[in-house]
Order: sequence, then structure tokens, then C-alpha cells
Amino acid sequence: MTELEGIITNSLSRFKKENPLYFQPHTLEEWETIWDFANYDANIYNHGLHQYPARFIPQLVRKIIKTFTTANASVLDIFSGAGTTLLECKYMGIKKAYGIELNPFAIFMAQTKLQDLDDHIVISSLAEIEKSFFDENYSFPLISFKNIDFWYSKNAISGLSKLFDILSHIDDEMVKRFYLLVFCEISRKTSFLDHSGFKMYRSKLKIQRDFEPDIWIEFNKTAQRNIVLLKENNTYSSTNESTQTLIYGDSRIVHPEIPAHSIDLILTSPPYGDSKTTVAYGQYSRLPWQWLSQKDDIIQLDNNLLGGNIKRSDTTILNLSKKLKEQTDAIQTADNSKRVKDVIAFYNDLYETLISATHYIKQGGYFVLVTGNRTVKKVYLRTDIIITEFAETLGYSIEKIYSRKICNKRMALKNSPTNEKGKTVNTMMTENIIILKKC
Repeated sequence: MTELEGIITNSLSRFKKENPLYFQPHTLEEWETIWDFANYDANIYNHGLHQYPARFIPQLVRKIIKTFTTANASVLDIFSGAGTTLLECKYMGIKKAYGIELNPFAIFMAQTKLQDLDDHIVISSLAEIEKSFFDENYSFPLISFKNIDFWYSKNAISGLSKLFDILSHIDDEMVKRFYLLVFCEISRKTSFLDHSGFKMYRSKLKIQRDFEPDIWIEFNKTAQRNIVLLKENNTYSSTNESTQTLIYGDSRIVHPEIPAHSIDLILTSPPYGDSKTTVAYGQYSRLPWQWLSQKDDIIQLDNNLLGGNIKRSDTTILNLSKKLKEQTDAIQTADNSKRVKDVIAFYNDLYETLISATHYIKQGGYFVLVTGNRTVKKVYLRTDIIITEFAETLGYSIEKIYSRKICNKRMALKNSPTNEKGKTVNTMMTENIIILKKC
């Protein structure tokens, strides 16, 4: 039995009294083979308060945390997104959990999901919100931001502006945050957005039908759903001494809030590629954040994420991965364009995040990455192999790579790896779980 198999086997006793909404392995074979979680609900408790692109599956997160940590551990997610890892650490009573995220809207979502909030107060507040919304004498300013008229009808702008003003005047900050997150969700639903993907396109069908959503119906429906989730969350959540620290910042740099060599487990899911051509986190978050902040700075977010700046396409990174060198050569041969620079820039940035992560992790600590392999110019990029080659240069041993089908993540079914009009292929349907150990 290998050391990893021993750790897995010893951890099985921790799953014996597992909540039925989560995974309960009984044998080493079950632990090693069941990764899909197709029959599990990813939107349990506060996890379901708002969707996010390529969001972590709670059952997967808990499985990894229960296997590689104890309650006294410190856990870090260097791409914390909507906060799934931190929320699971809170539920499990993990002593310290950290998350690093560069998307301000994702930070807002995670903060809202992590707060301790009395559902009775939330319910009583909804009646006051409704009363103000239907008060014809209620005075409010119209919100304005870049291209708002392109994405909304005049009636929707008016209704959303009124609702936003009402929510902004809620005295209880946690209740305000809860309802503003509901508002963020309907700000997408009530727009002209085509929701088949994460990039910003107007729906031709909505335009043709003069789409005029009922703002209150959409808000109330989403609020009622979230109240149910909050109630379930509060019956399950218990007071413990765990702490969760969110850091609004770049994972490519070291953050002093996280002590050096203090982390027992880093669990994360890096972007699959640069946001402009894979999952556009910034575009997905743009409208909600423009409403919340009345600023347009988020428009540039995708350019600031991994691979967003081709000026970072330093080819010395090719010396650290034989597979990356081989595949970028293939892309260059297939299409002599800047796409190869996009790819190199992405892996340069990804390597920098691994360097920073190595600063935090303890010797003997585990680093688990859930990744996907994408296709660029018909070249199937083996990010799993590239990461393991990078990791070896940083002093990690490669313990195991598992594969899982993507059953729950909201992703477009097709994309265009050649960027040629009308030529599409199926998007990635599997992910790899890479388990590294710091030597």
C-alpha cells in the first residue's frame, strides 16, 4: 500500500457519520473511483445562494478536505471564486481557511455566503422591501453605468433602480448583503443577456419579443428560494472556532495575511485557460457588479486574470515543461498567430501562482488542483501534465491524478477553438484531480 493509499484508508472512518447530502465512501476503491457526484445537489445550503461559472462542487471539496486534513488544519484556496472551499471549511469546523480572489463580485458572493445570518430577520425584512417597492410615492435616482441602455429596457432600468435604492437603505448590513445578492442574480435574469454561455451577448429572441420582465416577481421568487437555502444552512451550521479569511488580490503574488509555510492543504481549481477564450468570469460578473458599484472597472477584469496579458508570454517558461514546449510548437505550426502567445502567457501566469502557493504550504503538505484540458487550434493542451512538470521544478512529488466527468458545472456545451465562424467542438467534459505533496 502506498503512502497516499494509507492516508485515504485511514480517512475512511471520518466519513462514517457523513451528512447524506455529501459523499460517504466505505472502501479505498470507492474513494478512488467515485468523483462525478452526478446524483448529488451542488446547490445545498448557502452554496446555492448564487451561481458562478465553473463553480467547485461541495461534495468534491469536502471529500478532499476530510481526507487530507483534521479540524486543526489550515486550508487555502488560491482561486476561491464564490467561496465553496471556505464555506465547506466553515461547515466542517476547520480551524483556519483562506481564500484569494481577484474578482470583486466573487468576493462579494463569498462574503455573503459565509456570514451568520438569522433567517427570521431576513423574512421580516422582505415585507418591508415589498411595501416600499409598491409605494408609488417612493422617490429614487435612476442608476447609470456604461451601456446600461443596451442591456436593459427603460422599464427594467427604472424597476431595478428603485429596488436597488430600497435595498441600499436597509440598516442591517448582513440583511442588506443577502438581498443585494438576490438583486445581483435578477440583474442578469432581467437583462437582454443570452444565458446560454458566460460571455456577453444579447438574446435575439428577447429583443424580438420586446422582453419586459416583472422585476418584483423575479426578485421575490429568487428571494424565497434563497430564504429556504438560508434556513437549511442555519439548521445544519453550528457555532465553532473556525475562521475564514478572504483576500481580494492576485494569486500570482505573495500575501502577508497568510503566514509562510503554515498551510496544510491547498485545494483549488485554476482557470482552464485565459478568460477571454474560455470561461469569461469578468463578463459573467459585469452587470451585477456595475449595479453594485456603479463603476465600470470590472470591464477590464478578464484582461487582468491568468493569460489576460500577452506581454507576459515569456518563452523561458517552455524550459520548465517538455509537454508545454511540444504543444506550443504544434499550435505555432497549425496557426502562426498570437494564439500561441495567449497560451504561453496563461502558463506563465499559472506557474507564478504555483510559486506563490509554495511559499504558503508546509513541508509534507498537500496541494490538490482540479483542472481541465482545453483545445486551442485543434491542439489538446495537457494542462494536467504541464502542471506536474511545473510542480516537480518546485519540489513537489506527484502522488496521483484522478479523472472526473463534469456533470454539475455550468459551462457552454460548445466553443470555437479555431475562432473560425461556424466551426465549433464540444467543450471539455472531464476534469483532472492532481494530488501533489510538498517534499
